[in-house]
Amino acid sequence: MPTPSNTTKQQSGASGLKVVFLVCLCLLGRTGFAQTPATENLSALFALARQHDAQYLAAASQLQADLETENQSRSALLPNVNLGARIEKQENTYDAFGMSVDASRNPGTYSLTLNQAIFRPQAWESHKQSQLIGEIAKLAFKQAEQDLILRLSKAYFDLLSAQDELDNLQLLKTAITEQLAFAKANFEVGSTTITDQQEAQARFDLTVAQELAATNQLAVRQLQLETMVGKPVQKLSQLKPEIQLDTPSPNSPDQWAAQARENNLQAQQIKLAHGVAKAEVNKARYGHLPTLDLTAQMVETEQQIFDGTSGRPFDIGVDSTTIGLVMNLPIFSGGGTQSKVRQQAALLEKSQNNRDFAERSAAQNAKAAFLGVQSSLAQVRALETAMSSSGLALQSNKTAFEVGIRINVDVLNAQQQFNATQRDLSKAKYACLINMLELQAAAGQLNIDALKKVNSLLTWP
Repeated sequence: MPTPSNTTKQQSGASGLKVVFLVCLCLLGRTGFAQTPATENLSALFALARQHDAQYLAAASQLQADLETENQSRSALLPNVNLGARIEKQENTYDAFGMSVDASRNPGTYSLTLNQAIFRPQAWESHKQSQLIGEIAKLAFKQAEQDLILRLSKAYFDLLSAQDELDNLQLLKTAITEQLAFAKANFEVGSTTITDQQEAQARFDLTVAQELAATNQLAVRQLQLETMVGKPVQKLSQLKPEIQLDTPSPNSPDQWAAQARENNLQAQQIKLAHGVAKAEVNKARYGHLPTLDLTAQMVETEQQIFDGTSGRPFDIGVDSTTIGLVMNLPIFSGGGTQSKVRQQAALLEKSQNNRDFAERSAAQNAKAAFLGVQSSLAQVRALETAMSSSGLALQSNKTAFEVGIRINVDVLNAQQQFNATQRDLSKAKYACLINMLELQAAAGQLNIDALKKVNSLLTWP
């Protein structure tokens, strides 16, 4: 039976161990865990890019500037009120009836003027134009957001592709190093010729050179992504190994082309620009019509007159109020109005041609993007089959080399083919996702939800 002193010692020892354990946890939290770089994904980087990407921020500023056009055009239809003031310094000398009087004064004139447009068809047409310009600006900003999604996604998957390239080369270099060691050992015991060793050494040197180039490419692509998001990027979420890429829905290029004709952002902007061109034709024709404005003015003026009886100058105040209608009817402008009508009619026809071209281009781009998705999907499936075959071929060559049926070069070729197939498969998957985003952009469907769907295909490395 333990004594009370032994029990106390055991309890104090246990308490000391708890303290040491907690201290160790704190140190681990401050060192190892705190220094582990956070893994980034597409959605998180997109939120950063919206705050730091220069092109996107410039588009946001342009949107704010373009939306002010409507306020400016509305001001021409609302009352304009002006307050005027004039203060002078006068030195006057009055001579009359043999008398001469000097007078110094500071007269002032104060006015309040109001102008209200009653009938100005060109101003009304300009206001309608400004509303269309505002809609065009919103579409342009939405297109800038689509462009940001595409640029960010391409930079993201380009960086992943560069990382895959470097990883594959490092694995290939490790495998070649093993084969080089085998070749050297076998040559020393006389079971192989110097040729096997030289072949393995040549493959090793080439892989080292390729690894240096891949390291540089990885640094460049990482810099491109960091420029967009405005912060260093350490680790990226990668595609899930078991990912299954789906075919586009609808699975018809004609249906995607039809959606692109209606919803493509560039085509929609040109459609609205066609409406702006129509308004310009109307404004030119309205040059023949009269304008009617309401004017009102209040003026207070101080004047000085000379009283011949008393021989003294004295000040008087004059207040006047004027209300009137002002009409201006153009009669002949030297043919300028008719010339403007013809000019705007020609520009309207040009706008119609631009609209037709934009719709056809949107449909063509949608079909091309659809074919790109189909092609990349087929390539992914083919490379998945080739990946399995290359793995079996590599294992067979290694086994045959161990029993003396195959030579070192056969193993190196099989290893290189396996790594190249693995690299091409990852590139094909990235290309398929980019093609899908481009297809959605062509049809005007690329948005944050589409980006989140792609982001759901990523996982922690």
